[in-house]
Amino acid sequence: MARISFSVGSLTWLFFNTAGVLSYLASLDGATTDIEIQQKAPQLTIFLLTSVSCFLFALLLPFLNSSRSPLCRRSKIVLPSITLLTIFILMAMFDGNTIENHGSYNRAVFVIVFFPLLFTCGAIYLSMQLASLSTILLTVISVLGTTLLLRFGSIQSGWPLGLHELSLSNLEDISCRIHTPLLNWHDLIPYRGQTFWTGSTECPKQKRFARLVHPTSKTQPNHLVVDWCDQPNIKITVPPNVKDFDYKIPPKEAEFQGIVLDNSVEYNVPTEEAKKGVEISAEAQSIVVDCGVHRNVLVQVVRDDKIVKRVQQYFEKTPAHATKPTEKTKLSFPLSLDREDRLNVELIYIDALSRAHFSRRFPKTVELLNTASTPRANRKTPKNTQYNKLDNTTLYQFFRYHAHEVTTGGNTRAMYTGLKYPTRLQTIWEKYQTHGYITSWATNACHEWSWIYQPERSTTLSRFDHHLVAPFCLPEAHPMPEPYGIWNGPYSIRRRCLAGRETGEYVFEYTNEFKKAYSDLPQFSISSFIDAHEGTGDVVKLLDDDLHSYLLNHPNLNNTIIFLVSDHGLHMGLWWLLQWRSVVLEHRLPLWMMLIPNWFTEKYPNIKESLVHNEQALVTSADMHHTLENLVEWPRKPPPVYESSFSVLSQKVPYERTCEDAEIYEYMCICK
Repeated sequence: MARISFSVGSLTWLFFNTAGVLSYLASLDGATTDIEIQQKAPQLTIFLLTSVSCFLFALLLPFLNSSRSPLCRRSKIVLPSITLLTIFILMAMFDGNTIENHGSYNRAVFVIVFFPLLFTCGAIYLSMQLASLSTILLTVISVLGTTLLLRFGSIQSGWPLGLHELSLSNLEDISCRIHTPLLNWHDLIPYRGQTFWTGSTECPKQKRFARLVHPTSKTQPNHLVVDWCDQPNIKITVPPNVKDFDYKIPPKEAEFQGIVLDNSVEYNVPTEEAKKGVEISAEAQSIVVDCGVHRNVLVQVVRDDKIVKRVQQYFEKTPAHATKPTEKTKLSFPLSLDREDRLNVELIYIDALSRAHFSRRFPKTVELLNTASTPRANRKTPKNTQYNKLDNTTLYQFFRYHAHEVTTGGNTRAMYTGLKYPTRLQTIWEKYQTHGYITSWATNACHEWSWIYQPERSTTLSRFDHHLVAPFCLPEAHPMPEPYGIWNGPYSIRRRCLAGRETGEYVFEYTNEFKKAYSDLPQFSISSFIDAHEGTGDVVKLLDDDLHSYLLNHPNLNNTIIFLVSDHGLHMGLWWLLQWRSVVLEHRLPLWMMLIPNWFTEKYPNIKESLVHNEQALVTSADMHHTLENLVEWPRKPPPVYESSFSVLSQKVPYERTCEDAEIYEYMCICK
């Protein structure tokens, strides 16, 4: 009888183990386009969860046999071991990081779901020694159900809320109606709930031994000074200035990293000489300094007289119409170079971040922004007196900012060129350059994005005046040959470190250096971050301290319009695979907020009226581009007139606007 029971149990185990393998293999089915993988996501999720269930049952089945025969006792060791070995082989065999071969992402979801369930079942099995199975299951279901109800009850009301306790509102005359999802899945698992097993969120500390000494003149080269090194020589690596690259063919991502590394210049300097100071080329945007196992990465922006001359020539051809700036405006630009009310324009762009997720993962920044003025609610009294510097700014937030496409390309192309398709040659930064601005782009991802928006221009790409990207192509930040794994690199579910610091720190530091170098001239800057581009939604929280500090210590809020923006929400990970309503809503509703000096909206009250109206209107990244175009020649020219886009500063977007009107694809539209 024991042998018959063992045979039946073994066949049952074999069935579930085989079903687990086949289901997992089915969940690996790839796609060639973003739309195709989105359509397949629910089906792939079912296969993956089926695989989890089958392997879990195969693992636990031998322990459900109560026979005490030696054969059954051995099976409790052999069969689970085979199941675990099978899982390990599957995990090791398929580790791709693309939509065609996405094994590493399947592995991450499998681990996140499988092991908590395994531990839960193990606890139930051990508890069966003390109570009946029905009693244990009833208890578990009751506790789990009560916990879920309490959790959902506590988070549901927060989903439509923005800052200043304003919220997404379905006014009567709004055509695009967006209702709070029945279940808010992104909020269900608290911070670190999916990444508790990934280790510390702190970067390994590196001794700070090198620094840049700035000369009296902003246009003179900086000097590298080494304060400590226990080696006879230090190694200096100067990554190339990518704005000087001349591409015959726009490079692919892997090719771009190779170009950067191949064009980096390395040389050794005696430590004693370095302690006295080594001159660094003004063209270098970053410097890597190695002392044995210790590494420092430094960034710099040195004022370029050629760029300044270009700006001066523009204003000589375009005489100022301004009277002397009032004390109220406190414009920093010299009158000889200035038109009235010319503002710095700054984009802080965080890839793959929804408005709702910004509120979840940036608590310090949200607390700071809540102390800014607001046109329709009482600002919160800051507990920290330092926050009073935001008294002179007003925060606007766009609740129906809707993504055009699933991924970055189409959304940012509309943001930077005005069109979703690569047909317009002039980028927004080129327009700012030709209208008297100095431009900067800093990003913590090893991508040369600028060519993507100008594919027809070949070698005549428009360039930023200052561009930081090269240090993030170092293997430490962009590991080769697989830079897109979930454990290390720009899409990992762990911290992103370079020489003992978060990569985002360097971006903010570089942007600050840019502001210092050209503090007397009009500036257009983009600070771009890849930190939210991973499956758990946890890593981006590590950017909160840096963003909070950057805004709190901003040198010129009174003369700068800041755009806090994204292209789309999270489109990776467990929740994205399930494609539930709240997940789709968050993907389609990315972040767009603006900080604007109060004097600007007081002087132009129509702007304030338009902005308040447009906070609830259906807007897109094409409207953001239109707004940027409006600012570049403010106040001399009205905004350009396009059929399908608006400037949120000076035009009221019709509440009757539909997805079709805004050129949002039908499959993307979430308006009801």
